[in-house]
Amino acid sequence: MPEPFVHAHASHCESGVMSSLLRHHGLPMSEAMAFGLASALSFAYLPFIRINGLPLVSYRMPPRAIIRGLARSLGLDIRFETFRSPSAGMERLDALLDAGKLVGLQTSVFWLPYFPPDLRFHFNAHNLLVYGRELDDYL
Repeated sequence: MPEPFVHAHASHCESGVMSSLLRHHGLPMSEAMAFGLASALSFAYLPFIRINGLPLVSYRMPPRAIIRGLARSLGLDIRFETFRSPSAGMERLDALLDAGKLVGLQTSVFWLPYFPPDLRFHFNAHNLLVYGRELDDYL
C-alpha cells in the first residue's frame, strides 16, 4: 500500500510541489529550503514590457528552474513526460496513480476549480500534485 500523502500549504506552486514530493519520499525539505537549494531567487524590472499598463517586475526564475535547480543540487533523476492529447496524458496519469505514485503536473491555471473565475487566465506553467482519484475526480 502506498504511503498516504500529507498535504502542506505553500507560497509558490513549483517550490511547494518539489518540497512536498521530496518530503513524501523521505527527504525532509521545507519550501524555503527547496527554493534556496534551487538558487531560484532573482529580480528583473523590465519597463519596456507592460502588463495591464504596469512595467513587468519578476522576482523568480522561469518555470521549471526550481525543479531543474533542485535536481542538479541534490542529484535527482526526474522524469518529464509530455502528451499530444488530453486522453493520452490522463491515461498515463491513471496508470501512475494505479501504481501508487504521487505525480507532479505542469498545467494551465485556467481550468482549475479552486482558482476564482476572475483570476483565471491561460498560463500553462502551474505546478500541482495528484495523489489519487475518486471516480472522475483527481485528488
